[in-house]
Amino acid sequence: MTRRTATGDALRAARSATGASATRDDVTGAEMAEPETTAPDIFVSGTACDGQGEPESAPPYSPYSPDTASTRLHRALRLRLCEGEFTPGEVISIRGVAAEYGTSAMPAREALRWLVTEGALVFSDSRKIIVPHLSRGRFEEVLFARRNLETEVARQAFANITDADIGVLEALDEGINTAISAADLQSYMRNNHRFHFHIYRLSGSTVLLPLVEILWLQYGPSMRYICTRWGASSIADDHHREITQALRRGDSAGFCAAIAADIEQGMMLLD
Repeated sequence: MTRRTATGDALRAARSATGASATRDDVTGAEMAEPETTAPDIFVSGTACDGQGEPESAPPYSPYSPDTASTRLHRALRLRLCEGEFTPGEVISIRGVAAEYGTSAMPAREALRWLVTEGALVFSDSRKIIVPHLSRGRFEEVLFARRNLETEVARQAFANITDADIGVLEALDEGINTAISAADLQSYMRNNHRFHFHIYRLSGSTVLLPLVEILWLQYGPSMRYICTRWGASSIADDHHREITQALRRGDSAGFCAAIAADIEQGMMLLD
């Protein structure tokens, strides 16, 4: 199957229309020393103070994790990174994050430091926290790890996927097709992430799934950059459709093979 495609120019125009948020600023040494103040009660469980409840694709947290402003903010930023809302080289500001989410500097600082330890962000110098650029070699390693881990997680999920789940996946894939046709890069990235993690969370894995999430934290920004640069013209084979068709057939081997092929397609974009 072949998807409808959009040109690279259209995707670049779509990205430039999104603009930059208050999150992208310099971070100064003074910010790192700001005292903690009480965070306002504007967070809702699992999301970033938008009043809409937990996003469908928010990473799962242990029920034993503390429910604090910093953990909720970490989850919100984590999701945005996975969905490619940030691009390599962008500067993330403690003050900008705190202002955007209506909280104090301390939860923002803790959330960003947490993301640094996960490899999603780096200190470029003493004054800046940035989304890192991945070398070609490292990006290939991320995709190699994704292919091996995600096919196993998918295999574990297979028996738990219901007809209702397949319907959700088909709707998400249709959203991806629409986003490609409309050159809506953000919707493409968001629906692609939700498609994969709707499957993976059905595995119930408490070991492999967190590793997959860490890989997506590094993959999301770089994949957005690649899609922005090259457009969707290389995303021609609809492996998501092959995934849902294999599920309809009850074909576990075909399902896992289509998952692997979808990930390998990302490798071909590097050529």
